Amino acid sequence: MKKNLKNILVLAASGALALSAMMFTSCGSTQTDGVDPAITKGVEAWNRRGPSTAENYWTNIADEKVKQKYLNYIKLYNDGVAALDSTDSMKATQEGKLLSACNTALSKFSALDAALQLDDEVCQKGTALTVPRINKLLEAEKVSEAKKMYKTAKQVYGASAELDTVGKEIDAVSSISAKKKSLKDEAEAASQIENVDDKIAAYQKIVDSIPSLKKDVAAAAAKSGAESTVPVKSAVKGFNNTCQDVVSQRKLAIREKAYEYKEQIGDVFARQLEGTGSGKNGAFTNQEILNHYQSVKADMQVAYDQLLEFQKKYPEEIDANVIKDVNAQKTTLQSKITVVEKEIAREKEIASRGKFVGMIGLFNAEAGDAKKSKPAKFSGSTKKKPDYLWGIVDIAPGAMNDLVITMKDNRNVHVFNQNTKSGKQIEKLGLKDLISRQNKVGNSWPVMNAREALNGSVYYVQVEQGKSDVYSGEAVVYASFITRSR
Repeated sequence: MKKNLKNILVLAASGALALSAMMFTSCGSTQTDGVDPAITKGVEAWNRRGPSTAENYWTNIADEKVKQKYLNYIKLYNDGVAALDSTDSMKATQEGKLLSACNTALSKFSALDAALQLDDEVCQKGTALTVPRINKLLEAEKVSEAKKMYKTAKQVYGASAELDTVGKEIDAVSSISAKKKSLKDEAEAASQIENVDDKIAAYQKIVDSIPSLKKDVAAAAAKSGAESTVPVKSAVKGFNNTCQDVVSQRKLAIREKAYEYKEQIGDVFARQLEGTGSGKNGAFTNQEILNHYQSVKADMQVAYDQLLEFQKKYPEEIDANVIKDVNAQKTTLQSKITVVEKEIAREKEIASRGKFVGMIGLFNAEAGDAKKSKPAKFSGSTKKKPDYLWGIVDIAPGAMNDLVITMKDNRNVHVFNQNTKSGKQIEKLGLKDLISRQNKVGNSWPVMNAREALNGSVYYVQVEQGKSDVYSGEAVVYASFITRSR
């Protein structure tokens, strides 16, 4: 038995063959006008007894070009069969090789003249190879490739129940993929919106439309009659995953806004005194320092209130740790204000400590670097003698955090955990320099394990003279200076 589709096409193709043969018949030929009998007999032999029997007739075709054309059909057929047979030894896991063999067979067979029929056995084997390949393409959302293969397979191997099912799968997957693409495009457009409130609103609109879209997808799958097949199930699952991604993107946008508030509070928290103070040599008095931190506290409260209002809108999406971290910052700030208030009571003693550097600690990490604090910057002039500074550092208990003083030039610095009284008692009291010089890198002077070394939250810096009177630097806390310097 030959495949039905070729039987249907053979009569219509006979006319085409006749016209082709007339065009290739030369004027000097001894044949009468019409189809070369060798062509017709070869086609009939092919369709009755197989392609190999056609060769005996086609070798007698008068026109050399036409003869080569028909003889090549036998080679195309044999190559197509060889491609099908090569899959006999392939494993199901060798999808790449199976797909290549499938495409080769389809390419060879589709190049045959329409009047040439394929054996039912070839058609069945080709269909059995092609259907799983189409399904794999659909599962990979390569719908265009699947459609092309399906169309070619129907032309080559003819209609079958298996290919009919594949056609239904393609219709369903195409519809679902289109809805999925539309959903992803809308989400991508929402992600490009700069204003956070507008971005969240755009995501919310998409999320609100998801239940209706899911009903449409379920209806498309049911209407196809192939909703229980793997490709359609996979398409539905992929669509649902995209829906979940959009929901997650909305949550992420909300959380990013919350972290934006947190960063804003952190920036306020890290705000430093600028300019010169009214104390000796332009140093800030403790009262000026206290006023500064009271201002920081007030501005932090404004941003904190905005964060709480935002949290009320989206209570389920805001990470509780954000509020917890900000509250920890507020507590830390208040503790430092308390330190300054106590220092004011010792105004005369503190006056000898020099300029105030600032407050630093990993409680207020550098943006994008959770293991480095925002820096406390300082500057001044040695004026032919060392200059003195002091600052406050907050290091969590048990953390091996390191305080690092980095200078703009290569002048020496010293760090102490006691008041130097303008350096007068450094030698007298034998104050220990806390700088770990063996771990020094460039112009960075580290105090390793600073929490233990400082024995408190106040540190004192002595800046020596350099090539220039003017100096500048910054104080930073690292989780591990040794690890970073390596």
